[in-house]
Amino acid sequence: MSRWESGAVRPSLYELDALMRALGASDAERRRALELIDAPRALSRLHTTQPNPPGSQVKPHIPIPGDLLRAMRQRRGWTLEQTAKQMHISATTLHRWEHSEAWPSDEQLHRLCALLHAHAPEQAALSAGRLHFHAEAQAFSSQLEDLDHLLHQIVNAEIALDRALADLYFLSLERHLWGVSQQSEVGRLLLIDAYVCHCRHLLQDARLIDAQTPAARAMHLIGRWENPRPHWLWVVHATAKDAAEKRAQPYPTAGIRILQDWLPVAAATAIKYEAWFLRDIAEYMSLTHATRAAVSTSAHAVSKGLGLGDDRNVWLSHAEVLLNLQRPHQALEVLERHLALGWEEDSVLMQQLHEAGIYARALHGVGKHQEALLWVERAQQLVQANNLWQVRNRVEAITAQIK
Repeated sequence: MSRWESGAVRPSLYELDALMRALGASDAERRRALELIDAPRALSRLHTTQPNPPGSQVKPHIPIPGDLLRAMRQRRGWTLEQTAKQMHISATTLHRWEHSEAWPSDEQLHRLCALLHAHAPEQAALSAGRLHFHAEAQAFSSQLEDLDHLLHQIVNAEIALDRALADLYFLSLERHLWGVSQQSEVGRLLLIDAYVCHCRHLLQDARLIDAQTPAARAMHLIGRWENPRPHWLWVVHATAKDAAEKRAQPYPTAGIRILQDWLPVAAATAIKYEAWFLRDIAEYMSLTHATRAAVSTSAHAVSKGLGLGDDRNVWLSHAEVLLNLQRPHQALEVLERHLALGWEEDSVLMQQLHEAGIYARALHGVGKHQEALLWVERAQQLVQANNLWQVRNRVEAITAQIK
């Protein structure tokens, strides 16, 4: 026991279980011990103690360097098999690295980082090994008040996050908050905030597939929280978007069901959130045969949403509904009257792509093909310049429709 307490050696899981029973440890203390034991099997045991919500395969876990490896690969747009082939290793080996069940040698890690275009701070963070980020990647306060203030700043976009290092930043923050979340309700709230902010950042960066992991983890912790924080509704939006749009054959009804289920919560939170969810519902309705309901819901969303600081998205959404219902002249009239067919250069990537697609479809629908092509080219340039592979198919579909 002296050697265990000094950190000279680690107990096996069997020995740890016996010790926890002898000491009468609480469930929270057992989870904390597993977290601190720093061994893959301990982390695996810890993950299995967290039950999945019904229908979900994603649950919160302690972020480890393997998660950063996977994020870097997904950011690059490569599959497990493609990356493994480039590394001259098996896909199984790479899978084990990404789950921190094994770890590359220094030479292999250097090659992998170069292959995935890792940034210098990411390479430095990975140098600590498979179970920990380098200490510099976790330079967060241990005080709840400081952490609460930091999350408040991130939620309200009061601090600028480096897009290139967002994966490292959020994974490091989530790892730091994991232990805090096991000890107090406030810590759990902060971890949810971190997941929500991570999801929102990925959505805005047009990484729709990647956004589903923090969204699912946040939803797992939120459950049916009696008084959810307003910004938590971002993960509901992300979940509905994924359910409605991700399949080869879109299934908008699934997104509608999720949004309608949460609509009372959005309405109780603030009118702008109710209007946001109504816009989403109207957009998905317009992809079904519910023409009258789509128009009615969209008009209701417009009446609710105008004057709340989000007028641009209100009109874009209404125009998109009209386009989906094969009414391009009405859609173009809305866009020309309220938005003058221009975008804000400092808006996030997903917003720029969204607007370009709507403008292109509206102009093409009324026969202005050359003007439509200009917007398509802008969207293509954004995808190419920023490697936005997760939305490339959408841009290609609009391009094919217009050309």
